[in-house]
Amino acid sequence: MKLFKTYYDYVDNPTRALEELFKNRSFQLALWGYFVAALSWVLFFNTGDGLSAPAFLFKLCILFAAELTVGYIAAAFCSLFLDLSQIKNSAAELFIMVGTSCFIKGMLIAFALISAAFPFAKLGYLCPVALLLVFGLQLGFLIRNVMRTYNAQVGRAFTAWFFAAVPFAAVFVLLGIFFIWGIVLIV
Repeated sequence: MKLFKTYYDYVDNPTRALEELFKNRSFQLALWGYFVAALSWVLFFNTGDGLSAPAFLFKLCILFAAELTVGYIAAAFCSLFLDLSQIKNSAAELFIMVGTSCFIKGMLIAFALISAAFPFAKLGYLCPVALLLVFGLQLGFLIRNVMRTYNAQVGRAFTAWFFAAVPFAAVFVLLGIFFIWGIVLIV
């Protein structure tokens, strides 16, 4: 299935390209995006570790399932916020939007390969910067696409994705509390 005639069709009219993408309900493209994100995570954190093939495939499958789960939960919460804000939307379209934004995480593969190629440069210290850059680009992509697709204002689009991140932040805080509590009980 060919979504666009040429690359220039997407560049000239990104709003029409998004409409085509959502009209076709391109779950296949979204799944490829989630797969690229999972592959990016595995390669980013395990380049140069001598990971065996079964361990690589196991990590890839677990992270692919995690990316899908994060994608549909984020799409559901974003859709809920947009509905509460009286902005007509579709959770399936938001799921596809999150999946296509996952292609941005492919930049992590490039960073991992460059840092592995030049170990003397100690580029590993820039990993947090690379992660922040990728997450910032992905958030900008999602905000811009919500604005274009649903004619939302910048504040509402940002708040919708921020609202979608709240459950994940709560999980990380609870895991941190239980981790510290576990350490205190051991000592």
